[in-house]
Amino acid sequence: MISLLPSLTAIQPLVVGDSGAAMRLAAALLSATVAAALATAVLLLPDPAPTLAPAAADNAAATSLGNPVTNVLMAFRAMDTMLEKVVLLLALVGVWSLAPDRLWGGRPTSMRQADPNGALTLLAQLLPPVGIVVGIYILWEGANHPGGAFQGGTILAAMWLLVMMAGLRDAPQVNRRRLRLILIAGPTVFLIVGLGGLWRGDAFLAYPVAYAKPLILAIEFAMTLTIAVTLGLLLAGPPAREPCP
Repeated sequence: MISLLPSLTAIQPLVVGDSGAAMRLAAALLSATVAAALATAVLLLPDPAPTLAPAAADNAAATSLGNPVTNVLMAFRAMDTMLEKVVLLLALVGVWSLAPDRLWGGRPTSMRQADPNGALTLLAQLLPPVGIVVGIYILWEGANHPGGAFQGGTILAAMWLLVMMAGLRDAPQVNRRRLRLILIAGPTVFLIVGLGGLWRGDAFLAYPVAYAKPLILAIEFAMTLTIAVTLGLLLAGPPAREPCP
């Protein structure tokens, strides 16, 4: 029995090697099968490709919006647009959850203190008034021209972050009621308008033709506030200082 041990030891690497080769072969076959399936799907696509663009163009006048992108996002893909804002909020909650329990509800870490006489402080004093006007303008123009809530909210968030980076304002305490109301303003207004369409008997997120544009602008305004605050807090990071009593 002792004399068999060397031979068993010599066989074991062969078995392991055969198993590894079989695994690599299976992976190669699976990859080739997936690649062949994707190539077949691409080659068998209908020509011309099916599209809803003509139907969207024919019904674009119902919302009174001149921007076709905003029209599609707020009318034909309204559910996706609303859920995108919910995903942003969930991402923010995920960032906040990285904080220890004792810091929950506190302030994010302080951004570095800039030189009071430096260029960053000067820009933080000069740019925000202009940036706020530009952000609101892009929001308003989004109904008829390129722009919209996300673009305007991103500019407002950048201005807010610039002020915090220069040390002119501290990051807010994240358990403030007003702050959290702003965070849910966009999805809440979206949901209320959607339920209103359902209550009227049409469908969820169905806009009355006579009030479609004002309702969409109200949703866009609320979403701009939510996007600006959410993006700013995402970059500020999780709470790192204990909440004030």
